[in-house]
Amino acid sequence: MKYTLDNGEEINREYPETFWMPPRDERESLLPGEIVKLIFRISLEESLHVERMWVVVEERNGDSYVGVLDNDPYCTTELRAGASIEFCPEHVIQIYEKLPQA
Repeated sequence: MKYTLDNGEEINREYPETFWMPPRDERESLLPGEIVKLIFRISLEESLHVERMWVVVEERNGDSYVGVLDNDPYCTTELRAGASIEFCPEHVIQIYEKLPQA
């Protein structure tokens, strides 16, 4: 099993009317504890699966981030919640918005 992350900026350029992304400055200023969605392309033997999954940001590492996968993919048990994921701002397609506490 291998995976790559889709570049959301490229998808946004190709489909700007239907593929929205958070502004670049928000994706470049993520803080530990924030939750982001990434697109994973998971290769399994002869098949390719695409899944959008949540990752919890742990730290910034230069121009990239290190986070922890927050859910399990449907297509494999080789990649599980808790796995360390390195990603860049261009991979972030959504930032989880926490609801205000009452």
